Amino acid sequence: MIFFYEILFVAAAMVAVFIGEQWNRTVALVFLLVWLGVVELGYASFNARLAAGVGPAEDDRRWFQDARDGLRHLRLLFALAVAVALVWRLVAG
Repeated sequence: MIFFYEILFVAAAMVAVFIGEQWNRTVALVFLLVWLGVVELGYASFNARLAAGVGPAEDDRRWFQDARDGLRHLRLLFALAVAVALVWRLVAG
């Protein structure tokens, strides 16, 4: 599952670079911020589901934990991408 998240990140980062080079770096930064927000919501959703008193069945619990861990990794990647995009926007104009 984690490889899916990495492929998703690489695709989104490539699109952000394309947007920044072709149109506007601010739009690329907003694009990455939206992705970071979506990932944060997904991560919070999985955490809430796992912490709920009536959480997933034992068979599904492992899948939910793996998905949450993948989203944690994706959250870090998008946070770093947002930081780099912000520097790119400020330095390159």
